[in-house]
Amino acid sequence: MRKNKIPLGKVQKAFNDAIKRRDCRCMVQDFDFCEGQLECSHFYTVGANPTLRFYPPNAYTQCQRHHWNHHNKKWQFYEMFLVAEHQQDWLKMQRLRHCIIKYTDELKAEIIKLCNEDRLDELTQRIEQEFGL
Repeated sequence: MRKNKIPLGKVQKAFNDAIKRRDCRCMVQDFDFCEGQLECSHFYTVGANPTLRFYPPNAYTQCQRHHWNHHNKKWQFYEMFLVAEHQQDWLKMQRLRHCIIKYTDELKAEIIKLCNEDRLDELTQRIEQEFGL
């Protein structure tokens, strides 16, 4: 008998919620005021960088305004922030961006479990382990 597949959206929701619980505020701002509800924002987009989709150092909470600015107007500001504040994570992401990860149902279940238990450091290690970092 075939098991039910775990939808990627279910994993994404668990991940986004864990990031919002971790940060609790707009973490990366340009020089504008905050506006709108908090959202999980990825420095490197998940469409172009699927390996970084569930990698906690690639995600921070931002208000809707800053999230939109990040992806549509002010990318350089955000990359400068990442390099200045989290250089080791940025260097790891540069290597991971060129890797491919297969999100099996087993790995998706593990990600959901770690996110629901707010064990994001372990999730970071798990993804790095997958690629030998």
